[in-house]
Amino acid sequence: MTEYKEISSYLSDTARRMVLSQIISFSRSVSATELLNRLPITNRSTIYNILDRLTELKLIKKQEVKLGGSNRVFYSPNHELLSSDFFRNLLLEYEDIDWPPKLSFDFSYTWNDFPDCLMVGNNFRLKIVYGSWMTDAASTIDALYTPEITQMLTYWANKIKKVPIDDIEIESLLDYQAGQVKNENMLVIGSGAVNKITSEIMNLYGDSLPIRFLTPLSKNIYSSFTNETYSEHSDLGLLTGIVGLLPNPWDATKVIILCAGSKYAGTQASLKSLLDDIKSINNFKSRIITNHPRFPDIPVRILKAEGDELLQSMVRQKGIKIKNYSFIE
Repeated sequence: MTEYKEISSYLSDTARRMVLSQIISFSRSVSATELLNRLPITNRSTIYNILDRLTELKLIKKQEVKLGGSNRVFYSPNHELLSSDFFRNLLLEYEDIDWPPKLSFDFSYTWNDFPDCLMVGNNFRLKIVYGSWMTDAASTIDALYTPEITQMLTYWANKIKKVPIDDIEIESLLDYQAGQVKNENMLVIGSGAVNKITSEIMNLYGDSLPIRFLTPLSKNIYSSFTNETYSEHSDLGLLTGIVGLLPNPWDATKVIILCAGSKYAGTQASLKSLLDDIKSINNFKSRIITNHPRFPDIPVRILKAEGDELLQSMVRQKGIKIKNYSFIE
């Protein structure tokens, strides 16, 4: 209660609420300069003082990124706090503080369009985004199969689409580095608990995404098609993952390939299915990943990892490489 009173007292000032609301409305990392350009605050030191205090109160997060040989500071909403009942009470108290907007969307592309949808003009461009923070740290085992995916996509672009090697750009980034490339095609790896970009996508699309994580930071997968929740506390939920081809919320002409699981097994199974799909395309064989069987225009699937003693290995926190998987829906 003391913490709530402290935050509520600080936000009693209109200018401070304006800064917080503006950062929330961006739903991405934003610099102090961008905020100054959008707010009726002309004193630079004033806005920096507000940003420092909002950071101390954990309403926002501060990230320092090296760009062009210099360090730049960006600010983003603390989704963990903003999705809590604590923050809901603040919204009731101060009506001029807004939630990040929820976006509705149509799927611009389906798996029938993959990987052609990654072409940008005559070039092939993809950013692979790994998780590095939020409530858990992503493990290197979450990223297994990404080198092979890069290799297979490069082969497809060069040999099948005849794109010169110099025009093929596949770059790997950590989530906190991705703020400046959000309008690109992205392969986003891991749930919102480990990947900031996944959390932002879940927050932006909310309930309009039919298969999703329950909350931006949740590890529990939910399907509105079957009204089924795959809880991380169940044996099945521990093994489940999402593989989806989503419209990029920052540029609808681009796509987000989401490979994310409740735990590493589901994430890895999603990546393995993506690799197998690309291999099949390169070999002119039947596709591995198809659109949802009940809703053929929806390119989002739930799958589970399979393997002998897999659950026991996860309980012992001993990571192993997933080789088999099956689609649940």
